[in-house]
Amino acid sequence: MNKALIKRLAAGALAGCLLTALAACGGGLTEKDAETYVKGHLDAAYLGSYDKAYIDLVEDMSEDDARELHENNVADETEYCLLEFLEIDYPTDEIIQKAEEVMEKIYAKSKYTVGTGSKTKDGDFVVEVTVSPLELGLLLTQDDFFDALEQAGFDEAETEEEYEAVDAVYGMLILEKLDKQLGRISYGTDQIIMLQLKPDDEGYYTLVEAGMQKVDEVMVDYYGSYSD
Repeated sequence: MNKALIKRLAAGALAGCLLTALAACGGGLTEKDAETYVKGHLDAAYLGSYDKAYIDLVEDMSEDDARELHENNVADETEYCLLEFLEIDYPTDEIIQKAEEVMEKIYAKSKYTVGTGSKTKDGDFVVEVTVSPLELGLLLTQDDFFDALEQAGFDEAETEEEYEAVDAVYGMLILEKLDKQLGRISYGTDQIIMLQLKPDDEGYYTLVEAGMQKVDEVMVDYYGSYSD
């Protein structure tokens, strides 16, 4: 299976729980409220920006809750990036900290546009979001990976302990290479995603998880899936 298709499935389940906990109140909800909710949620998750209008719209939400949403999203994306994209099998605390710092820089470059919200005859709200995928996979070449492995002494490792030690060196080297390339990051072909807000029996609206998983899959393109 294409790795891009299985990106962060476990994290998606966590995101769904957060979306349910941060449900927007349905009483008198308007199309403009739906837009504010979607933009506020995306800004919090990816940019670490916490709009008061969004926080006020969500039932029992605080800025700390929005910050937790962002931190969890960064941590989840970092885990995927380390294990699947950079193939660091033994990430140390130092590597994780460095990777989260790099991911914050990557997320800060997130590019998306929230369109006009509309209400369906069933009472749902639909908001169109256009995402410009960050082409992370184009920043590192095979030579970059091979060079980092060679410098770390991969060919000389034989035991699991030796591979773990090599991985600690390789991890920091490849992260440094990635960090230095962020200034030339580009964007792939825009992807249009329809985000849907559905009410529950008590009239509280939540984002449908499948839509947010698609946004998450598209936002950072590791494998050139959305390259021009």
